[in-house]
Formats: sequence, C-alpha cells, structure tokens
Amino acid sequence: GINAEYGKQWYQRRVRGHRTAEEIASAQSTDVASLRDPQADTERCVNEKYLICLGVCTHLGCVPIAHAGDYKGYYCPCHGSHYDTCARIMKGPAPLNLEVPKHDFLTDTLVVI
Repeated sequence: GINAEYGKQWYQRRVRGHRTAEEIASAQSTDVASLRDPQADTERCVNEKYLICLGVCTHLGCVPIAHAGDYKGYYCPCHGSHYDTCARIMKGPAPLNLEVPKHDFLTDTLVVI
C-alpha cells in the first residue's frame, strides 16, 4: 500500500499480505559487496515479511512505481532507476537505496513509523 505521513510518501511492500518466500530468498542471496549502496536485506527489513521504505527516488525525488522494473521491486520511469524487492538500487542513476524510515514492530503485523 501507499501511505502519506509527515509530508513523505512511503511504501509497505505487501504481496498477498507479505513479501513472498521467493522475494525474501532473492533479496537475501544478493551479493551485498556488488551493490552501489551496500545493505543486507536483514538491515533493511526488521521483519523479513515486510519492507517499509519511502517512495521517493534518491536520484531527483521522483515517485517510483512499485512491483515494476527489471528487478520487480521499484522502478522510476523518470530517469530509469531500478530497485530490487528490498528497495536497493540495482541499475540507473540513483545513488542510494530507497530510504527505510525508522520503524518498530509492536506485533508481527502492527508497526509504528
């Protein structure tokens, strides 16, 4: 879903209620050393079932499209940045991963951002 809070758009990646096992496995098997902005999936997803990130491209602030692009994560059609399902920059001009806001899970399904 897409939500707006404090003037920023953020995404919660949900596919049939959560990230799929395939998405989690793919994100966790990526060679972190090969990434432009190296971050492990476990650093970005407090609860591996969910990814919560800001919906603002780190290139020029455009709004990426969810579930799109070469990596089926996020795609910014303005300038061609492709992010994986963990919102890490994989290809294109964006210098950094999509931002993961500070958040805490109160339960397995209740989160405070």
